[in-house]
Amino acid sequence: MAHDGRIYTASERFQIARLAIKGGRQAVQRGSEHAVDARIDNALDRIEDRAATRYQREAGAAFGQLEAAEDEVASTKAALRAAKGSEKSAARQAHNDAKDKQRRADRATRKYL
Repeated sequence: MAHDGRIYTASERFQIARLAIKGGRQAVQRGSEHAVDARIDNALDRIEDRAATRYQREAGAAFGQLEAAEDEVASTKAALRAAKGSEKSAARQAHNDAKDKQRRADRATRKYL
């Protein structure tokens, strides 16, 4: 689940809901949302920081894979152009495999745009 540059795990979503309920109860009991315990806000901030860090790490990895796949497509295309005779069909298959890999990497990166 990506939202505003964060990816939350199922556990983190559960913790956010639990902390929101706990904070809501405190706000009702104490009569003000500003009277909520600071530990709840700190816990929510830690969860958001972990999710943002995870998003950055996964986005970097996805874009790195896309770049590597694009490089592979370029090199297999050059090999296909240089191939002759029986090498040509193997080079064509390698190029098609590289293009498939690039398409999969491109689809994976769309999550981070």
